[in-house]
Amino acid sequence: MSKPEATTLLRIARRDLVAASFLHEPHASEASWGLLIHQALEKVLKAWLVTLGVPVPPVYDLQILIHLLYQHHVNITELSQFMVFNQFAAQCRHESDPDPLYLNRHSWEMRAEELVNHLSAMVKS
Repeated sequence: MSKPEATTLLRIARRDLVAASFLHEPHASEASWGLLIHQALEKVLKAWLVTLGVPVPPVYDLQILIHLLYQHHVNITELSQFMVFNQFAAQCRHESDPDPLYLNRHSWEMRAEELVNHLSAMVKS
């Protein structure tokens, strides 16, 4: 993949974050919101791999993607916090009523948006 493909992945990540922002109401499912955040994070991590010239595996597991970044000398200290969203991809796709994690939606969205912005700046340079 090339930088244009990284840009496309980041555009999709932003779209998922916008959709997630509409799910702040208490009656909105945390599972639906979390799956959107997971999708955004997955796209960002894959965009990062693209910028490094690393082949992107067809996986949705954030831990695998973060580990690949680590193998390519990326400091993953801040990225490890996002692994909580793997639960949404694994459980929420297949369970009708998963146990809520009571995550602060606004705070997590801001963190994910910061990551998108960071990667967007890298792709532009």
